[in-house]
Amino acid sequence: MITLKNITAVAIGAFLGAIGRFYISRLNLSSLPLGTLITNVFGSFILCFIIEITMEHIKISNFLKHMVTTGFLSSFTTFSSFIFEIIRYLIKGKYSAAVIYSFLSIIFGLIASILGFESAKIISRNQRKREYDII
Repeated sequence: MITLKNITAVAIGAFLGAIGRFYISRLNLSSLPLGTLITNVFGSFILCFIIEITMEHIKISNFLKHMVTTGFLSSFTTFSSFIFEIIRYLIKGKYSAAVIYSFLSIIFGLIASILGFESAKIISRNQRKREYDII
């Protein structure tokens, strides 16, 4: 349901995600765009962790769920930046870098997603479902 409260949650999360993305994207640790790689892998982990833990183990408010998943993670991780960086490699003729970066992003993203799901299961094992209302 679209409500002013949910829109506010998404806006707050998007603001925080964009700031986090801005700072991490400034990391120049190698010739690969590690900022995008880090944000997308981290985002994959967090999204799958939250989905698993809130579906099976912990109930959180819609406000918090929208703020983190739709707001924060949508602005923090960007598929468009991922594609742009691949295209930039291809335009420069750096085909091996484009393939390596694509491969690393997909493999690490999948691994992080699996770890997110499994971490949520481990953390919540043997616990009753609890409800956390934030705002």
